Amino acid sequence: MRDVMLIIHFISIAIFVGSGFAAFVVTKIANKKEDQLALEIKKAVLPLVYVLKLGITLLILSGGYLMTPYWSVLGVMPLLTTKLVLVVLSLILIIVGSIYVKRIKKSNDTSYLPKFDKLQNLILIVGIVIVVLATLTFH
Repeated sequence: MRDVMLIIHFISIAIFVGSGFAAFVVTKIANKKEDQLALEIKKAVLPLVYVLKLGITLLILSGGYLMTPYWSVLGVMPLLTTKLVLVVLSLILIIVGSIYVKRIKKSNDTSYLPKFDKLQNLILIVGIVIVVLATLTFH
């Protein structure tokens, strides 16, 4: 069962960080376009928040299982503790991003797009740091 959960965990990392990276790249490309086209491209990126939700959900479920032997020694593993704190931070950022997406879609209020862009960048950075910390913890 551990191997299956490890596979799910790695796939969920790819989903989580990959969707964050895709959103980052597309947003950077959109910023080089005319205002109206940039706005449409950025709106097209919004559904990636649902992919982020899928990735973080699978990460938490599979990671919770994989953490079973480590819960008792968590106090002496500062990198792992930091990683877990960042996972919680990612979850909070994704929830905030989901709220922004709902507001943008519901009221067509594009004033949330710059906030969402910054949030996407932060989610990507936190995701990469999580991967680095996991690698350093379990190498």
